[in-house]
Formats: sequence, C-alpha cells, structure tokens
Amino acid sequence: MQNIDNIIEILGKFKELKRTGWIRKNIENPESVADHCFGISLLALLLAPEGLDFGRCMKMAIVHDLAEVYVGDITPYDGISEEEKANNEAAAMARIAEEINFPDIVRWFREYEDGETPEARFVKNIDKLESAVQAVYYQKHRKTEEGLAREFIKTAMRRSVADANDSEIQIIYQQLLDII
Repeated sequence: MQNIDNIIEILGKFKELKRTGWIRKNIENPESVADHCFGISLLALLLAPEGLDFGRCMKMAIVHDLAEVYVGDITPYDGISEEEKANNEAAAMARIAEEINFPDIVRWFREYEDGETPEARFVKNIDKLESAVQAVYYQKHRKTEEGLAREFIKTAMRRSVADANDSEIQIIYQQLLDII
C-alpha cells in the first residue's frame, strides 16, 4: 500500500518545482516540472506513432523528471557531470519508489534514461519538443528576450535523438520556426 503522506509531499514538491532554464531566462512565473511533464504527456498523446507501446510512452513521460523532486532541475549549465547527475537521479528515483511503495517507476525511469527502445527515444524527442513549444508560448505571450524561442527550438532540434519515428516532430519544429 502506498504511503499517502509521502505521495502528498512528492506531488506537492513536483508541482512547485520551477524549471531552471526558464528561471535563468528571467521568465516570470515559469512552468513547473510537473507542468512540463503534463505537456510531454499531451504531446505524446497527440503524436505517438502507430506501433509504439503508448502505455509505456505515457508512463515514461509522467515519471522521467520525477527525481527532480529531490535533486532539483539540473541543466547543462549547472556544472554537474552527466555521470553525477545520472547517479543522483537514480538514487532519487529509488528513494521515491520506496517512499510510495511503487517500484515500477524505477523501471520506467531507467527505460527513458537508457533511451534504447523506440518508445524511450520518442519520449526523449517529445521532451525536447515540449521545451521548444513552451519557448514559443513565452515569446508570444510574455516579454522575453529577442530570439528566445529560436534558441530553444534550435537547441531542441540539435539534441533530438535520431529515430525513424521523428518525422512528424521535425515538421513541428519547422512550423514553430515559421511562426516566430
């Protein structure tokens, strides 16, 4: 049985944790990590190609950043090595799994992090796409620095994982570039 007190704490922290990249860009009232995971889930719902295990995609979309409840939203600009980040996040996910008595989340997180399945590669690409979509939203509706959306779109495109399932995602990137 799950510990409801721990679930309350984890959910609350997940919803309150603001995304570091937007804070760095001086976005007023930036999205939370939970908001970001919801965005990824919605994009996965809309864009998942036939042949992928949609349930696994959704599980990875929901839990892929959950470790940030304990380690924070670490970005490449934080001076933390990929190895240290991976170790800290793995330990945090193990802690969360134990606290809520739900070990399956570690498996879904690991699948996402390993990026070896078509589902994991798809969700990784949607993760990048969601940030680009959010940047376009901020540029359209808030005062942001000139070129913010273009910067995030170009970075997302560069960091996307090459996969046969990403043609529609690449089209969306181009559409985003066309509207900014």
